[in-house]
Amino acid sequence: MIPFRFGPPSRQLHGVHHPAAPGRSPAPAVLMCNPFGQEAVRTHRMYRVLADRLARGGVHVLRFDYHGTGDSSGDDTDGNLDIWQEDILLAHQELQRRAMGASVSWLGARLGASLAALASMKAPAPPARLLLWEPIVDGRAYLGSLAAQHRTALRQSFGLVPKVFQRPPVNEALGFGMSDALTNGLQALKPSALDALRCPDIVVIAPGRDAAAAQLASRCRSQGSNVQLQAFDHAFDWASEEALNTALVPQEAVKLLATLIAPEA
Repeated sequence: MIPFRFGPPSRQLHGVHHPAAPGRSPAPAVLMCNPFGQEAVRTHRMYRVLADRLARGGVHVLRFDYHGTGDSSGDDTDGNLDIWQEDILLAHQELQRRAMGASVSWLGARLGASLAALASMKAPAPPARLLLWEPIVDGRAYLGSLAAQHRTALRQSFGLVPKVFQRPPVNEALGFGMSDALTNGLQALKPSALDALRCPDIVVIAPGRDAAAAQLASRCRSQGSNVQLQAFDHAFDWASEEALNTALVPQEAVKLLATLIAPEA
C-alpha cells in the first residue's frame, strides 16, 4: 500500500496505490470512486478491505479522495460534481501510469457511481469496465433523502429543541458541508444525464426491485454497451443516523465486488 499525492499544485489529491502481487501479466487495474459524505465514511473500510484482496490476487488498485474531501486539499465546501469528475480523470491517468499496460476498470458506489459514469463520458477513451453500485440517477430525490436523514439525526439528538432549530441547514448534510455548486449540480442530475453513457462493459449493482437501476441498464444497452444488471439485496442503510461514523464491511458485498472485478483474484 503506497500513499501519495498527485494532481496540479492548486488541487493536490490524496491517493493510495495497492500494487498488484506478481503473477499476472498484464495485471488488470481498478479505480475506486468514493460516495459522498457519511456514505464515504462508511464505505472507506470496505474499499480498503476490497483493495487489499484484489491486490493479493494480482490487481492494481487506486483509492483516492476528491478535492475537498478526506485527505485531499480543499475545504469540504470546495467540491462539486464537475470538479470531482475531473478528479476521477486525473486518478485514472495516475493509475495508468502506475500500472502500465493494465486494462483499467472503475468502481463507484452511490454518488461515486454517478460521478464515474459522468466522468467516463468526458474521458478521451472510456474505461474498460464500469461497475456502478446503486448509482444516484435522481439528484433531487437524493437531496431529499439527505435532508430527511439530517432531520432524523437532529430529532434524535435534540428532541426538545424547538422545530425551527431542527431544520437542516441548506449547506450541510449529516455533518458534511455542501456548496451551492454541489447542491445545484445534484438538483440538475437526472436519468437523462446518462443517456450518452457508452462503455464496452457496464455492471449495474442494485437491489432486485430497483426500478431506477433497471432503467439505467436499459438506457446503456440502447447505446450499444454490454450491460449486466446484478441484483444485490442487503440489510444495511447507507447513511442512517445509527450508522454515523461506523464502518461498513459486509463480507457478501466484498465477495461480490471482488468476483465481478476479477473472478480469478
